[in-house]
Amino acid sequence: MQRPVLIVCSLLGGALMFTVGFLYLLFEKKILTKESIGTKSNEKSRLLLGAQLGLVLLSMIVTKSSIGYIQARQGLPLGVLAVGWTTLVSSLFVPQLHGLYPNSHYVHRLMVLFLQFAPTFVILSISYEGLFYFAFCCCLFSWMRLEHQIYLDSSISAQATATVGSATGEKRQYRPLSLADTRVALFFIFFIQSAFFSASNIASVSSFSLDAVYRLIPIFDPFSQGALLMLKLMLPFAFLSAVFGLLNRRLGVAPSALFMLVMAVSDVLTLGFFYMVRDEGSWLDIGTSISHFVIASLLGVFVAGLEVGSEWAIRGVVFHDGGEKRA
Repeated sequence: MQRPVLIVCSLLGGALMFTVGFLYLLFEKKILTKESIGTKSNEKSRLLLGAQLGLVLLSMIVTKSSIGYIQARQGLPLGVLAVGWTTLVSSLFVPQLHGLYPNSHYVHRLMVLFLQFAPTFVILSISYEGLFYFAFCCCLFSWMRLEHQIYLDSSISAQATATVGSATGEKRQYRPLSLADTRVALFFIFFIQSAFFSASNIASVSSFSLDAVYRLIPIFDPFSQGALLMLKLMLPFAFLSAVFGLLNRRLGVAPSALFMLVMAVSDVLTLGFFYMVRDEGSWLDIGTSISHFVIASLLGVFVAGLEVGSEWAIRGVVFHDGGEKRA
């Protein structure tokens, strides 16, 4: 049974997500540039954002109601269960309608993704996961802006040696990778570890606490309940891949260049764990060394998957920063 303080933290995370989305919707015209927003399409896109905000608010109401029924041991009414599933599924598929009324600004795309995953974290939260998701997304956005500002203030921004023809026939210039880009790759690896081991999901997976999934599946079903926990586990990585893909474009390097750098760094880590594999001693030492090597080896495959997801999440994004326009 959840303690009251954990319930408050769960709902507080949802309240913060709703507040950020509401403030963005309120000041959208001041945040975005005029080049990235139209008249008719922008109004319909704002309606979709309003629908996403409504889903976040509805997820908070459903979560509070479900917790009350579960603590009272009354069982979940069919109506509460149906509303919970409808909210979860709708939050994942309603953002796809933004493709009908596209807004190419990167801040708008990140806000759509942020609100897309928010209801899932509210409904499946058992303690501090909602607060973690809010803080994690804020850190990623700040990191992207900081790295871009460092790039603009450095001499690297003036370099461009490779040219690639764009779809419009224009010439796009990409700079080569530099030593400073290693810092970006290391931060990305740090955020991968943070998304997995911070106060978000892995604790609920390792202990398999059913307090959250009982709000959607009130009977014991390990496969379905485990799938919901894995869904919550993967959502921070989806937002991370989108931010890193945008950062790859904003830093002026070739497509997927930063992802390739991350994979190169992960290969170095894998080589280190390879030489640490033991074939003598206790079974615990042998198994631990082998598992570390296998996990490090799978990191490169996981990063490749994040790259594919990033290309899908940020397709069509255009930057309008001080006259700079890069598709």
